[in-house]
Amino acid sequence: MRIAYVLGGMAAVAALLAGCGGGGADGAAPESVAVTSDARPEKRPHVPCPVPSKRLDVTLDGRAGAENIGMLMAERKGYFGDVGLNVLTLVPATPELAADYVAAGADDIGITTQPQAVYTRAIGEPIVAIGSVISKPTAAMIWLKGSGIRDISDLEGKVIATPGGSYQEGFLEQVLAKEGLTLDDVEVPFLGYEVVKKLLDGEVDAIFGGSPNLQGEALEAQGAKPVVTPVRELGIPTYDELVIVARSKCVAQHPAMYRHFMTAVRRGTKAAVEDPRAALQVIEEDIEADPEASRKQTEAQLKATLPLLSEGGEMDLARASDLIAWMHGAEMIEREPSVDRLFTNDYLAP
Repeated sequence: MRIAYVLGGMAAVAALLAGCGGGGADGAAPESVAVTSDARPEKRPHVPCPVPSKRLDVTLDGRAGAENIGMLMAERKGYFGDVGLNVLTLVPATPELAADYVAAGADDIGITTQPQAVYTRAIGEPIVAIGSVISKPTAAMIWLKGSGIRDISDLEGKVIATPGGSYQEGFLEQVLAKEGLTLDDVEVPFLGYEVVKKLLDGEVDAIFGGSPNLQGEALEAQGAKPVVTPVRELGIPTYDELVIVARSKCVAQHPAMYRHFMTAVRRGTKAAVEDPRAALQVIEEDIEADPEASRKQTEAQLKATLPLLSEGGEMDLARASDLIAWMHGAEMIEREPSVDRLFTNDYLAP
């Protein structure tokens, strides 16, 4: 069990995460808590770096599912063991907290979005991204056909849910501004794993930060007709949707261990792409997968996600630099972290 601390003002709420916590697949979490955009786990100062051959705790970007299948396949098929690593994958209390868990020393490695990595480093947390999981943005604005929403301008007065990433409100602000709207013109709750459920129940009007291959497929599997607009069509620059992050000092101390880790992940990703049936079985048998997902939903999400996976793991550093500059120009971050210190492809074996 993991205890994640969700901070709101002076209060701290403990969110208990059991094995059926969630992420990309989406559905109601058994024990859900509201989170704020500055939700952060408790700091654990002076945490030592993991020792090679000892256990590595790895936080996924959400529930065990299609988007992190390379990690899951590597764990299930023993690829981590083949390179001398003992890896345990975990799910965060709410989506997008993986970078915070790593920065706080609660976990050793995390899968997070590239914008979240930028945000986390920009506020002073010494993390580094060592590889790509999904190499292009999959985030989108999603509403339902028949909702009366035709374009972004129709969102005035509406409720737009996000999974809760620290940067997502800033991205949404930029999207709304192009239609003359501000965040004051909408309501933006952070709903974690419940965004699809709330949209289907009519409690929110749209989702921002969901993706067609995950939330879009989840909606279609439940008979809904989602209207999906990718963020790249809404003025957001391109970026790596998911990257693998670790603490900078630990990567510097044990470079071979992180190189071995990336080798196993790349091998797991390749195995998933080559054998989708085996990949589906791995997800269905994982106790951390979405308990509400049907086989049809899981299969559809996997089919839509496999072509998006970064088999080589390489990040486009020029594109990452453009993202940092754009986030700084949009005043989402106060300072621009060095792209060379935040992103590196040096741990990808040939």
